[in-house]
Formats: sequence, C-alpha cells, structure tokens
Amino acid sequence: MPALVLAMGTAFTACEDLLDTENLSTDSLDNVLSNATDARKMVDHVYAYFCEDSYTSRMSTNWMQNTDVEIASINMAQTVGNDRRAVWCLNPSYFGDIRTAWDHNYAAIDFANQIITGMEKQPNFQNGDPDYLQIYGEAKCLRAYRYFLLCNFWGDVPFATEPTSSENLNDGGRVDKNKIYSYLIQDLINCEEGMQWADKITTEYMNREFALGFIVKLAMFRAGYSMQEDGTMSRCRISNEIDPVTYKDENGVEKTAQSNDEFYYVAQAYARKLINLKGRALSTDFKGIFDAQINGFSAADGDVLYEVAYIKNSGGDIGWCHGLSVVKGTWGSGTTYTNMAAPYAVSFDPEDQRFPVTCAMYRWDDDNIQTAKNGWAIEPAKWCRRDLDATDVESKGTGINDPLLRYADVLLLLAEADNEIGNGPTAEAKEMLRTVRARAFAKSPNAAEKVDAYVNSLSTYEEFKDAIRKERAWEFGGERIRKFDLIRWNYYSDAIVNTLESMREMAMNSLQLERNGDHFVQKKDQIEIADKGFASKLYYTVTDGRVEFLNDIWTQVDDSNEPYASAKSFASTDVKNNFTSTDTYRVNFAEQFGETQKDATGADLKDEDGNKRYIMTEGTRACFYGFTTKLNGTWNTGTEDISTLRGKPVPYVMPIPTDRIITSNGVLNNNGYLILNP
Repeated sequence: MPALVLAMGTAFTACEDLLDTENLSTDSLDNVLSNATDARKMVDHVYAYFCEDSYTSRMSTNWMQNTDVEIASINMAQTVGNDRRAVWCLNPSYFGDIRTAWDHNYAAIDFANQIITGMEKQPNFQNGDPDYLQIYGEAKCLRAYRYFLLCNFWGDVPFATEPTSSENLNDGGRVDKNKIYSYLIQDLINCEEGMQWADKITTEYMNREFALGFIVKLAMFRAGYSMQEDGTMSRCRISNEIDPVTYKDENGVEKTAQSNDEFYYVAQAYARKLINLKGRALSTDFKGIFDAQINGFSAADGDVLYEVAYIKNSGGDIGWCHGLSVVKGTWGSGTTYTNMAAPYAVSFDPEDQRFPVTCAMYRWDDDNIQTAKNGWAIEPAKWCRRDLDATDVESKGTGINDPLLRYADVLLLLAEADNEIGNGPTAEAKEMLRTVRARAFAKSPNAAEKVDAYVNSLSTYEEFKDAIRKERAWEFGGERIRKFDLIRWNYYSDAIVNTLESMREMAMNSLQLERNGDHFVQKKDQIEIADKGFASKLYYTVTDGRVEFLNDIWTQVDDSNEPYASAKSFASTDVKNNFTSTDTYRVNFAEQFGETQKDATGADLKDEDGNKRYIMTEGTRACFYGFTTKLNGTWNTGTEDISTLRGKPVPYVMPIPTDRIITSNGVLNNNGYLILNP
C-alpha cells in the first residue's frame, strides 16, 4: 500500500475526533508547522473532511441531481420533505444535513486558513523549501475547492482568509461569489509554480496539474452566470469593484483580468500552460479511467488530475450510494440513489464507447444475478463495488476513489473558452473537441465520420457551444459536475424543459405506436433525440445469471412476434428462484414515463376519436417540482406546455442554516437568491 494512503488513513479513520480539534494557539501552530512531517499531518486533517457524510453522501453525490444527465425519481408526496429528495426536485428547505455541510465547509476552510497563515511565517517556507511550498499550495487548493462548493450550493457566502480567533470571528455577511472566485484564482496563480507534479506526489494529493486545471475551471465560473441576490441569473455585475487578477499568458506577457469576458483569457492561458508543461495523451480505454480508482489510484500521467482518496472500510460512498448497484453479496451491498436520465441515455451515439461505461440497463441483485432495469432506473456504471479485489468491504466506506478533475475536462474548457473569445470555434478549439471524441470512438469503424467529419461541420459560435454542452454530458455523465455546468451556462431551465419534453414525447410515442402493415413504427418527428429512435420496452433473456438484451434502447421491436409476444414482465425481488434460462422477459423503457389519463371514477379518458389520452406519470412530474410547479405554478397534470419556462432562473440555491442566521446578529438571512422558503 502506498505510503500516501497509509498517511491519509490516519486522518480518514478518525474523522469525528478530528472535527473536534480546536484552533491552535500561535505558539502551538508555529511548533506544529516547524517541520514538514507535522505540517503534512495538518493538511491531511483538511483532506479528512472529504470522508464526512456531508461530502461523500451529500455535496458530492446526492445533492447533484436533478439535471438533464443525472436524475433521481421521487413521488409527489416527497417533494416537500426535509431531506435529500427535496434537494433533488429543486425545492430545498432547511434540514439538518444542510447545516452540517455548511459547518464542515467552513471548518475545513478555517483549518486551511490556519495552515496558510502559519506557514507564511515559517523560515522554511520563506526560503522556498519544496515540501513547504507543496503543502502550502495544497492548503490553498483545498480552501479554494471548499469555497467553490459553498458558492455553487449557497450563492454569495461569507468569505474569510484569516483564521477565526477571539479577536477575529469571521462573522461577516454574504460576499459576492465573483469576488471570491477572483481572489481564489489569484491565490492559485500565485502558488501553483511552487507545487509538485503528480508524478512526484501522486494524484491522491492536490498537485500542480490540479492547481492549473482548477484555475481554468474557476475562471470559467467567474466568467459565467450565477444566482444573484434579487433571484435572477446574471454574470458578474460589479466587475469594476473587484480587484483585477494578474497573470501571465503562455508567452510570459503579464496581463490582467477584471471584466467577465477577460476571464476566458485566464482559462485559455492556464489550460495551455498545463498542456505545454504536462500534456498527456488520452487513453483509448475509457472504462480504465474508473477501474483504476476502484482498487487503487490513477496514474500520474493519466486523465485524472486529482481524485479524492479513500481507504477501504473507512471512507467513500462511491459504490454504495452512487455507482452500479450490488444489492447483496460477497462484496457487501450498495444501491445507487442516482440514475441517468433516459433522454440523455438515448442521446448517445450507439458506437460511443462511453455509453456502456456510463449507462447500465441492469443492476446486480446478488453476486451472480443481474436484473434488467426500466427507463427510470438507468444506473451510473463507471464504478461498481463488485469489481473490488477485496471482499471484506463494509457496505458504506468502499474505499473507491472519486475523481475531482480530469484532463479531458480542461481540454473541453479550453475549447469552450476559445469559442467565447473568438465568437466561433478556432482550430485549437476544434482540436480539443476532436481529442476527446477520438477516444470516445476509438473502437468505432466509423470514427472518421463520428470524429473528424462531426467536428469539421461545426462552424458557428452557437453550433460549437451546443456541441460542447453535449460533449461534456457524454464525457462526464455520472461524475456529478453537470449541475454546476448548467448553472454557469444559465442553461439549467432549458435543460429541464428539454428533458421533460423529451420524456413526455418518448412516453407518448411509445404508448401511441402506429400500425404500418404488420409492424409497429414510432412517430419520430416530435423530438430531437428521436433521429436515433428509442425502444418502448426492452426484451431480454437471462443466461447464467447475466442479462442478455434482445434489443437495445434505440431499437423498437414488433412485440406481436415471438419471442416478444410471450415475454414475461418480471417484478419479483426473489431473483434467484424465478429467472429461467428458457424464458424471455420484458421491462418498460420509454413507456415508463407515461400513463393513461383517468377521470374521477378511475376510467380511462379518451379523445374525440376514441383513443386513450396519455399524460406524464406523477413521478416524472415530481422530478423537478420546485421549478416547474411550485415556483412557476404549472405542469400539474403533465399535459401543459412548459416551453415558456425556458430561460427562467432555477431554485438551486440552498438556505443558510437557521442556527447560523440566528447567531449572525442580523448579518445573514435567506432573503432573495430564489430560495423557496416554506
């Protein structure tokens, strides 16, 4: 086991005790930071907050739905509950987990502030000791990431860069998130050159590659949209009141960034810097990226720039509440709370190798038994606890690492920045997109068409922007970064409308199949995704416990013919004793989102031609309840036109914990920010 994992294990196995640590006095802080070994233990304490439920089961997983990629189903009764389900449906009201997440972010930040302030006084740091510069850079990266979480979940938040003390309580009010982003970008620019590359310190510590890549990401968020106090979405409104960021471009020319658009140049410069200093080829094995995290950690020259490090039976919820489900068995149990949206799944090109890695139409019910899943239960397949080498793994705390930033992310951010700067795709932008797609279609016989012809066909600003939005969805599905992307693009409401309209049309087209001679055909002209087609049902057999599909999600079959006509609908949880190798089974796919409309007596409603009327299911309508229904008072039956909701702000911002408002002496409140207070 690498020494790094052992060192981090001390921090991760005693999370609750570590969180009780009080701020150190100046004398004790100077003593602890007087040598690199103890200073490393200090920064490991900040990493330890990653193993708390507030991060593993909340901010990094179960609070990242619902989008056009990752989705979680609920019923209408759960839309107003005080738990994660209310977060999923964009109707977050205050509950205890919100307070814990808020407190843990600020506790991690305060500890990082102690390290940063203390190290700046140390002679070893002032003399440029490499170990001190690295630890100092890690503390700044950790602080930056925690503020990144706070700004995305809570909007404008209190901001402190000095340790809390009796003389300085850090009890100020909200600070514009763009001021925070600008400060953090400058912070990382100033320290990244003192940090070490991953081949010296591994991908399990925040390294120089990560610092460069995170500058790129922060710059794109600084240039983008966010929720304002008045509840509207806009880019930064006070750029001239924010200190400019000073940086050097790839030619060493010093420049400044203050206006929104100027931060695209910052992103461009630091993406290029990473590529020039530590570029790497993308592996053609897409699944291999995630397999490396299941039983170890990523190679220093690979796609993952930094991954949150966990050890078995101590930390990590990947493979427990997120990932391909294993309901019971030798490897322990874990059932995902996150699924993949069906319109997203069918948007993949069937030849894209990312699809089977990202979307699984089955789960493991036992060590050797699979069950096919319906259209609401497409599973995120990048990680599965069944692939663990060891079997003595507790259900929670799998030890599977979680990637925080990948090289492919930086490439696509550079392509996006170039498109914004040039008001259209440059040769560099196209090459970045081409690089990512080349891996996706590395095994396709039609790669030239899917990659080169596709990229070359993109000529306008809007075409390329749309292509980047789609590519980021296909590349990072299940990695839980889509929500924040949609926010900075101000595309969240459009994504919701697109998803719900597509789900409705998929259901309606499936439930109202037309006869064409002896075959069923779908009405394909109603939705954008229908050019690939989609299945109403999936048919499959089970051989040696493995599901073998007879059609895929893009292929509609004539269910009047055998073996489809006699396929069994399988719903029993007693999988092992019911599946037979001689039968065909079926499970709903597109039909899952629709149902017949009933009158007051429960009878089917019909149109003037005598055909049944179909509407969205309650679960589908509940999915985005806080936006479509509570906020905008629409979509109560699933028949309304919701296209008018495009461009409207989405209530994604969390309320500040009530306890923290009370103790703020009137400085903090939950007014504005489109918070749906009860």
